[in-house]
Amino acid sequence: MASAIETRTTRRPVPKRLAILLAVVAAAILALGAAFFQAPAANAAGSATGWVRVGHLSPDTKSVDVRLTSLKGGQVVYELDNVTYGQVSSYKQLPVGTYSVSMTSAGASATSKPVISASITVASGKPITVVAYGKNADLKTTVFEDDLTKPAADTARIRLVQAATVSKSVSVATSTGTWVAQNAPYGSASGYASVGAGKWTLDLTGKKKAATATASVNLASGSINTLFVLDNAKGGITIVPAVDSAATTTTPKGGVQTGGGYEATHEAPTFFGGFRTFAEANH
Repeated sequence: MASAIETRTTRRPVPKRLAILLAVVAAAILALGAAFFQAPAANAAGSATGWVRVGHLSPDTKSVDVRLTSLKGGQVVYELDNVTYGQVSSYKQLPVGTYSVSMTSAGASATSKPVISASITVASGKPITVVAYGKNADLKTTVFEDDLTKPAADTARIRLVQAATVSKSVSVATSTGTWVAQNAPYGSASGYASVGAGKWTLDLTGKKKAATATASVNLASGSINTLFVLDNAKGGITIVPAVDSAATTTTPKGGVQTGGGYEATHEAPTFFGGFRTFAEANH
């Protein structure tokens, strides 16, 4: 009968100095590993993006072609053709950095002198709206920071961009008396007001007698909207609304789908979907 053989392993105690050395080495390995796995996060931060959209708000400036060019490398990253008064593009997602935005007469060569140009900065996670506004003889550009914080349930957020040259300031209120903006100065963007989702009638009041108007908008639940106040053909004011973001703060959605960067075919923008066009607002 085979007998069982019992084996025993005798463990010798590890010297105290050796134990300390092993602990130091293990800590170093863990630190190196942590640094290694954090490297992709740093790379991700370096490739962060923001969003840009462009608007033509100059009443006596003819159609323009718009180009956004990266100052780092000189590459054209966004192009829009034949942009007319009152049109605002969709958002274009771009890497963080500094860009040149230029507007040239529609159909002009890429080397033609721009009607206007400006330098803009795209910041991580930040949407901005770049507009050219004012009369052609005194054309200006400005950048508005857009806030796409999600509205509360069953509500919408709305703000005003005052680009009407016929009035130094404009006030807009809903038919129920909720102010969207009071005495908003020319060339400014108001803060955002929260209103219930649904159809609204808006009352516009400017400094001149002719600078009064009404407009109807249908604000979707969870949407964020901008009202662009512009000149109309009769010397008064009108509103062209745009949806900044429809129930999302992850990917901004502009009012019109226009272009897609240098790799896309160039197309003429269309007006804001779901709202009256600028031409319709002037009749």
